[in-house]
This record gives sequence, C-alpha cells and structure tokens, in this order.
Amino acid sequence: MKKKNFLLLFTFIFTIMSLFSGCKKETKSVENMEQYITRIDSITMPDNIKIVGLGEATHGNAEFQILKKEVFEALVKNNDCRIFAIEGDFGGCQKVNNYVLNGEGTAKEAVAQIGFGIYITEEMVDLIQWIHDYNKSLNESQKIKFYGFDMQRYDNNKEGLLSYIEKINPDMASKYKDLLVDLNDDTVYTQDPSKVKEALKNIENLISEMELNKNRYIKVTNEKEYSLALQFAQSIKENATLRDGKVNYSQMRDEYMSNKVKWILEHEGSDIIFINGHNGHIEKSSASPVYTSMGNHLADEFGDAYYAIGTDFYNSTFTAVTSNDEVKNFTLTNQNELVGQFIDLPENEYFMDFEKAKANPALKSIIEEKQPMANIGAEFNDWQGKIKKFYTLNMIPSKAYNGIIVVKNATPRTVIED
Repeated sequence: MKKKNFLLLFTFIFTIMSLFSGCKKETKSVENMEQYITRIDSITMPDNIKIVGLGEATHGNAEFQILKKEVFEALVKNNDCRIFAIEGDFGGCQKVNNYVLNGEGTAKEAVAQIGFGIYITEEMVDLIQWIHDYNKSLNESQKIKFYGFDMQRYDNNKEGLLSYIEKINPDMASKYKDLLVDLNDDTVYTQDPSKVKEALKNIENLISEMELNKNRYIKVTNEKEYSLALQFAQSIKENATLRDGKVNYSQMRDEYMSNKVKWILEHEGSDIIFINGHNGHIEKSSASPVYTSMGNHLADEFGDAYYAIGTDFYNSTFTAVTSNDEVKNFTLTNQNELVGQFIDLPENEYFMDFEKAKANPALKSIIEEKQPMANIGAEFNDWQGKIKKFYTLNMIPSKAYNGIIVVKNATPRTVIED
C-alpha cells in the first residue's frame, strides 16, 4: 500500500512539473533570417526616439554587461547619444560621472560606487574606462555623462546633498547631517522602522525648505546644481519611503525609477539618452502581474519615443547569489521559438528590430505569440533551475520590446575580488 501511495505521489509531482515546464515545441527555421538581423554596431535609432532602453536577461553574464558598451557605443556613433544611465544608485553614479568627466579616482574605484555587487566586474571597469578615455579629447558639451536611476542606497546621496547645503548654510548642513544619521548604507536593510520614519520626516522638511527658498539657493549656486541637489534629496526620501514598509516596494521603485529617467532627460536637455537595467524594468508590457514596470511607465509617458531592447539567451552559465549569500555559477538552456531562429547563425549575438521582422509572416507570428523568455535576477537558487517557469516569463516579445538581442552562448561575468 505504501509503495502504491509513493508511486501515486511521484506520478502527481512529475505531472505537475511537466505542466510547469511546458512541452517542447519543435522550432521551424525562418528562411532568410539574415535579412531581419543586424550586428550590434549597426544599431541606429530613428530621429523620433528619445530614450533607448537595453534590458538584460541576467545580471550575471559577461556578454550582457559587454552589450552595455557595445549598444551604447553604436548609439554614440550613429545617434550622437551622450547620456548613459544605469540601474544603479543615483548618488553613487555621480561619483562615476566625476571620474568619466574629470578623472577623479580610477575606473575600478568608480564601479564600486554604483551600489550593487553585480557591477563590480572587469566588464564594467572596461565600460567606465572607455567612457573616460573617450571624453578626454572632447570639449565639455560633447562629453558623455553617467547617471544612475535607482535609489536603494543612502550614503552617496547624503554626501552630495549635504555638500550642496554646506555652500548655502553650513549650520543647516551640520543640523541635517545629525538628523539623517539613521539613514545609512550599513543599516539600509536592518534599520529600526521607527528611526526610518523619523528620518523620513526630516528629509521631507529639508526638501520643503529647498523648494520654498529655490530662488535664493540658485542665486548662491546655479540652477543645475540646485536641481541635482534636490534629486539627491529625493533619492534619500524615496529610499526611506520604500523601507518604511507602507508601499508596494517593487511597484513604487519602478515608478521612482521612471521619474528619475524623465528627470535625467530634462536635466540634460538631450535629444536621446540610453538606459540600462534588468529586462523586467526595461520591458513595456509589465509581463509580471504584480507591478507596473519602469518601461511601461516610460511607454505611457513617451509613447513611440521610448524604444525598448530586450535580451535572451540559448545557453547561459551565469553568476548569481543564493538565498544563503553564496556566490556561485548556474547553467541553463532556454529554448523558445524566437531564440531558436538564432541558433544556426554564425555569430554569437545579433540584434533584431521587430518592426522590420514583421515583414516576414513567420517571424511576425513568432514575435506576436507568447514566448518563455529568460528572467533571472541577482539572486538565484538551484531549485529555480529545475522548472522553466521559475526562470522565464511568458511574454509577447513585440508587446514587451521594440527589438531583441539574442546571445547564443553566455558566460559568467568576471567578478573583481577584494
């Protein structure tokens, strides 16, 4: 009887796993695929595009980090893009900006300020070094600037804000240094909620003071400096609001990030900017039902002027952190009809513009049907790799993105050890 029950239980579990994994669908190759793909360095945006978003299917692959540079370099060359913005701490990325503009520190030191371990890699150092070196021969108006549109850290934002307030009123700067002491990176995940709540009131008071006396502040400094300082303050307020526990964290964070992107565009007065983050933030369709993505907010605001590029892979060995804080590599294969069209092509990665692809009826059908597309964050565990539903999202590619880059074989990012 026990053996029979065990067999029934095993059959049930296997059936459930099969349902989650889905049946493999035979991929039919589209003829003349080379007509609908281009090399990365050929990526060029139409004149109406104001924001180009590049997503990454994982945070742990070298190829997706290298694509940041390759896609941005193409936009610099083909569209005269001069603004790079990343899913990194707003205040920390101003340290990176100081390096690429003025040479303060080193590329390795700058990368450490972005705020997240996923960026402490040789690939990111190469990107930052390239921007720094590219800027050397340019006048100020032509130099590339570097921004972050995330707000999950405090320290660099406080430093930027209080340095500005010091120019206006040293006593006030000292006062708010004490009032904001409980908002810090060391306790960002563990701080007593009552202390966060109290400090949140204090940063709100400072923002009110800055807004009330805007003209006086600008007279002492200038409008650009004031606007940047106010954004430092907003970043502190936003992070404290997320930590306060009264809002939907993911939902509000993506809304905040979309506001930051809009601020960067307006602050720089640029014709076009480049933004980069996880696929889940860049995509426009909010394929996950629990929140509205940053890309969805941007698409609502800018319409066709927001161009989203997703990424996917066929084979990937990527680096991630487990729930036990162990850094390790995982290997997965993601077969879907769209990725399947790239497998027999000679190069490892290609870009496909979906509007162009729709000219082919077979491709049009594929990109307008749900596909299980890779969706892997900074944290990953062995159990997630057992069932495809746990590392993919069923998405309609043409609704989520305007185009895609498929990497056939992706390798681990090159982590910089302490």
